[in-house]
Amino acid sequence: MDRVRDGARGTPYAVVERPYGFDLTIDVADARWVDLTAAHGLTKVFTHEVHVKGPGRYGITDVEHTVSYGAGGASLTAARSIRRGRVYGYQRRVELGVDARTGEVGKVVDYTFRAGEGRGIVRRAADELGWKEAMNGEQKGGLIVGIVAIVLTVGVFAAVGIAALLR
Repeated sequence: MDRVRDGARGTPYAVVERPYGFDLTIDVADARWVDLTAAHGLTKVFTHEVHVKGPGRYGITDVEHTVSYGAGGASLTAARSIRRGRVYGYQRRVELGVDARTGEVGKVVDYTFRAGEGRGIVRRAADELGWKEAMNGEQKGGLIVGIVAIVLTVGVFAAVGIAALLR
């Protein structure tokens, strides 16, 4: 955890200790990010849950929280979704604006986000210690569901093919 904290220094990530290990998450308490989120409608918070599985073993679960909100007439709406497991994604956002005092055009928002960036920080720290990554429960469950879906799909196509041959 200390190595990850050192590796995250100077980035928007913060390390928070948890009973299972620790979280590496975008530091939304940092005023720079609160302003960016509120003023520009950024709606995602990304966390990497790092589960310590025993001496020298760990697992990473990506957690993406998406929040949307709006107002129209006399109603307010809000929605939230969560994706867990291994999340891949890339975002690049640049907005230009005019400075009210100087009249100069400049960048108001300029950021890049890669979902794997936090995993990289964790993996570098773990590699330095000789630790090995293992799949978490969500990843094992997803793998099993995927294999079952493939087997069922192949079975259905085989049954349809045999039925067509028997006609």
